[in-house]
Amino acid sequence: MEIDRDLVRKMIDDSIGGDYVIDEFINSSKYIFITYKHKEFDDDDERGKLIGPGPIVYNKESKEYTTSGSGEFVCGKYSGYLDGFKEYIEKELSFEEIKSNILRRKYVNHDDIWYLELIYKKGKGDFKSYLTKNRNYNLMLHSIYCSEDLDSIAYFENIWIELKLKYEIISPNEILLWKSYSGDLLG
Repeated sequence: MEIDRDLVRKMIDDSIGGDYVIDEFINSSKYIFITYKHKEFDDDDERGKLIGPGPIVYNKESKEYTTSGSGEFVCGKYSGYLDGFKEYIEKELSFEEIKSNILRRKYVNHDDIWYLELIYKKGKGDFKSYLTKNRNYNLMLHSIYCSEDLDSIAYFENIWIELKLKYEIISPNEILLWKSYSGDLLG
């Protein structure tokens, strides 16, 4: 079976833009699923992720190509055909693994902050905290961590110092965390 790569490339360009390339082909009894990835960002970098469009689907019987939605790919009409698909398995990451991933990407994902907080809460216990939005800040560049536990603010401050990322204490319960190394670095 020969896939029309030019047509798939055009479908990817038309549906999500030119920043994505063909990644892998997942073969099933009835379909071939053609996934894509961002040209610049690693698979674990949220800047290259999309919500909504799923892979290109080639129907072996009708010889037609379609663009799927993510719901169809995960739990819709195509889900029964994905026996060989790599399933996402959430695993606990150590502080060093999270730090290494951030340094490799030169970017902090939303999930990195979540995992760092889980590590902190294991030793401290549970408390109310959240990431908030503020229209004065670009959420691709910053996260605002809010917590009733003041020590957790200091925890993130110390991590950002260790990672040599910028941060700003907004209030005793809020810290503005830069997500990227672009711009001025600390010390």
